[in-house]
Amino acid sequence: MNRHIFSLLACLLTLAWAPATWAATLDDLALRQNEMRQDMRALEDRLRRMEAQLSNQGLLNMLNQMAELRAELARLRGQQEEQQHAIAQTQRRQKELYEDLDNRIKELASRPAAPTVVPEAIQLQPSRTLLGSGLDARSESRSYEAALTQFRAGDYNAAVSSFQAFLGDFPSGSLASNAYYWLGLAHASLGDYSSAVQAYQKLINDFPASNKVPDAMLSLARARIQMGETAAAQSLLDQLVARFPQSRAAENARKLLTTLK
Repeated sequence: MNRHIFSLLACLLTLAWAPATWAATLDDLALRQNEMRQDMRALEDRLRRMEAQLSNQGLLNMLNQMAELRAELARLRGQQEEQQHAIAQTQRRQKELYEDLDNRIKELASRPAAPTVVPEAIQLQPSRTLLGSGLDARSESRSYEAALTQFRAGDYNAAVSSFQAFLGDFPSGSLASNAYYWLGLAHASLGDYSSAVQAYQKLINDFPASNKVPDAMLSLARARIQMGETAAAQSLLDQLVARFPQSRAAENARKLLTTLK
């Protein structure tokens, strides 16, 4: 009998303690659930920040890829322009040479024959002035082509030295503005954006009538962006669009402006 009474009392005590134990367990679960919510919010914040960083990095990579493609396109256009220029120069020199020879033949034919002197032979040569001019033009063209070949081969250090030497020899030559443009691209390819800015600015200031000015303004704006001078780049792009609205450089400038604003 006593044994049954003790068992009953034990059951009653267990039932009395159970609600308190359950309450403690529920409180602990609620606390853990709140901690989990806080951890989840922290993870969500980190995920959003990472996504933003990835998005910005992706945009930067895209801009760099676009810049590389534009530089390659500019190189191809430049190659075509240089070939056309070389053909035109050769045709002009040939025409001048033939005209000079024709004039000298006519002059010799109109002279009266000397009865006492029998010339052994007559050797026709271009005039010294024309010959000197042709040599200068050929020297300029060869020097320019050598520097451009180094640039196309990816030897940008050598290209910088060669274009600088070319501009020292032919500072006002017919290819000087083009040389400043490629010099700027060579500096930019080496990551020397400050020197690239100087080359582009020299072209724009000293050769305002050059057909390389729109491309130089666009490349100058890109260099400014790389240097962190976004406001200056935007102003330059706006000027490019206003001055050369129909050019390809202006079209690319409009696209670049949309990514900066």
